[in-house]
Amino acid sequence: MSSVLDSRVEESIENAAEALFALQRPDGSWPNRRPTAVLGTAGALAALHFADRERSHPLIATGGDWLLRNQNADGGWGGVPGAATQLVPTVIAAAALHMVAPAAARDEVRRAMGLLDSHGGLGAFTDPGMAHMAATFLGLAGLGDTRGARRIPLELLLLPRSLWRRKLSFRVGPFVAMALIQARGDLRYRLGRWAGLRTLAEMERRENRPGGYGGDNWLTALVCLGLVRAEAPRRSIAAAVDFLRSNVNTDGSWHIMQGLDLISGSYVARGLAECGYAPDPRVERTRRWLRGCQQTEAFATFGAPAGGWGWEGRRGWPNVLDSANVLSALVAGGDGPRSGLRWLAAKQDRRGSWSTFVSDTTLPNDGPCAYATAQCVDVLIESGVRARDTRVRRALDWLLANPRPDGTYEAVWYRGLVPGTATALVAFGRAGITDHPVARRARDALLAAQLDDGSWGPGQTGKLGQDPSTGTVEETAWALHGLLKAGVPAADARVRRAAGWITSAQRPDGLWDASSVCTYIRDFAYYVDGLTVNGLALKALGSYRAALRAGHAD
Repeated sequence: MSSVLDSRVEESIENAAEALFALQRPDGSWPNRRPTAVLGTAGALAALHFADRERSHPLIATGGDWLLRNQNADGGWGGVPGAATQLVPTVIAAAALHMVAPAAARDEVRRAMGLLDSHGGLGAFTDPGMAHMAATFLGLAGLGDTRGARRIPLELLLLPRSLWRRKLSFRVGPFVAMALIQARGDLRYRLGRWAGLRTLAEMERRENRPGGYGGDNWLTALVCLGLVRAEAPRRSIAAAVDFLRSNVNTDGSWHIMQGLDLISGSYVARGLAECGYAPDPRVERTRRWLRGCQQTEAFATFGAPAGGWGWEGRRGWPNVLDSANVLSALVAGGDGPRSGLRWLAAKQDRRGSWSTFVSDTTLPNDGPCAYATAQCVDVLIESGVRARDTRVRRALDWLLANPRPDGTYEAVWYRGLVPGTATALVAFGRAGITDHPVARRARDALLAAQLDDGSWGPGQTGKLGQDPSTGTVEETAWALHGLLKAGVPAADARVRRAAGWITSAQRPDGLWDASSVCTYIRDFAYYVDGLTVNGLALKALGSYRAALRAGHAD
């Protein structure tokens, strides 16, 4: 490697690895420092206002001040401070402020509601569930009328799980919480109330910390509000309140989710392995920690057997996306547990794809997901499963049959079209079908989306808060890795521009800044993950270096 760029890539990899190893904990994990979140803060304020107003008054006051300080110039809020405005955090923040500080926040709330009106009001929420949630919060705050709102059939939970699991999927917690917030007094509600409280208690027992749901401050706040409205046992409400109080930051804000160390650490471990650090004892410590987080109990709510992983660690919500990512890191080190690979294969949908939480779900926000499906194909083949294996073949057939009209693929849990398209290219490359017309079309579409500076961004998605003219490290890294695995040579000028852009975006401390590419509420709210960006960047640069060396050898 002799060019200036190639030397920069070497230096970039070395600096990033040194910086990450310096931050590594003794058990092999990494701390995941994420920006605080508008939804987490606004939700916590609303919950404490209704459930613990007197004792939590100082927390409510400082949290309200934090929201006021972080309102955007257009009157809205993004998912995190400084992010472009998005409608869900704007509505929830405005409602929370009107609850806790109606006089002090009058002008700010008026500006936020004006912004909502300028986008068409609640009609701008194309997801009925999000529209209902926004209307409910506005109603709780006295900013709207919910008397004509659609009734949530809580009594659905009286039926066997097999009859509602695929319909509700991971939204079962919010479903119960929103139904309890409605607090209607008819017989159906009274019957469903018992089933709803039982379901929430069952989920809480599988959490890492009492009172938390998914380790998620926003969801816990939503559940807390439902428990208060349903006059649930005081112990349940107190546990949720204590969870929220224990998670407040010194500046008065809250994160959305407290624990994402596992999923982000697996990205870093895989990125380091791609750069040749798989045998390093420090990476082996990470793999040992990841193996120790494999869940040993079934998760009845999602119908998941033991053997998967979730973002919270040893307990929590097991899912395909996190499990596949952990297995990718483990397989790269030659020690992917067979039980985990069997768990992944068993979660395949009947149609050949993979959803994230519940197999064969009918919930659009869960699956089937092109990103998750391609990731599973990649992991299974790398672990030794042959490309002609029935499970792999069915997944590839599904991917080949389901591109978007422009040849791209969408990811359920990452914004835009770059992650899904790039990961599909990795799967096609792993299976040796990069010459298939669908694979070539996806590759050409991804190349056409490259920005003039060599990076990739969210593209022309038309979503509020997404700037198609600005690239991110995450999306550029996904694209670079996917193109290389699809057979685009490292000597290609477009590939080299992408590698150069990633190295130039590196901070002096060796790490990269994260962007709001992770989907929290699809099309409506995103969050930043400070570790994942470094894992993706290393994975892309490691792939580039390997492809360059292979080209020189040829």
